[in-house]
Amino acid sequence: MSAARQAVLGASGGAVARASERGPSPVIPLLIMVLGLAIATIWFVALPVLDTPPPGRTCEVVFRKDGTTKCVEKPTGAAKKHKPSRHQR
Repeated sequence: MSAARQAVLGASGGAVARASERGPSPVIPLLIMVLGLAIATIWFVALPVLDTPPPGRTCEVVFRKDGTTKCVEKPTGAAKKHKPSRHQR
């Protein structure tokens, strides 16, 4: 065989590898990965957008002087009217 023909055909003399000799195809693992990413995108992006929003605020939490809290449904705005004491200025 000439050197030019051997360069064109390769060292094997032109024999083509059969499908069984190539090993497993990477198409199936790639397909599984793409499907998994698509499902994760739908699960974590699309579904939260379609969920109903949580209900609005039903009460205002007020901290009492004794350290407890109380939920006031109709706040009087006392928190807005509160003025800082002298040591807080």
